[in-house]
Amino acid sequence: MTGRSGVFCAWLVLAAVAARAAAADNSGQRGPSDKTSSGPNLDGVWRGFVVYGKGEQPNRGTVHLELAIQGNHIRAQRLEPQRSSLGQGMYKFTSGRPQVMDATEQGTRGKPKTYLGICTFAPDTIKWCVATPNNPRPASFETKGQQFLLILKRQKPPDSAK
Repeated sequence: MTGRSGVFCAWLVLAAVAARAAAADNSGQRGPSDKTSSGPNLDGVWRGFVVYGKGEQPNRGTVHLELAIQGNHIRAQRLEPQRSSLGQGMYKFTSGRPQVMDATEQGTRGKPKTYLGICTFAPDTIKWCVATPNNPRPASFETKGQQFLLILKRQKPPDSAK
């Protein structure tokens, strides 16, 4: 889970969380890329970790990553040990408890990979658990087996960090 596939999966699910959060305050009739939505705007930069266990230590983990969200598109980077691109993709969601979201990696080779996940969110924090491709949707928020938990925090734009 610490390889490219696991990290890529993490950023894709964040996009799905962003879509779900944007639609949560609506009647459910608008899509995640509908800019007329009155829901929260999750466009921006999010940083966090693929964490151990149930996320008891949210500021450390197996992978440190950054997601850049714009509409229903996401770009991902691994931050340590050095910055490297993890690719890009798109997301979609469905309502439910827990909130359910799926993301698709736009690979350059072969067919796209779909990742199934669940999430919870607050205005500046996303907690997301996702399964690797071809595995069932997680039932709990924890890193185990073929699923992993991410905890990501919204980054303030450089000009607002005063």
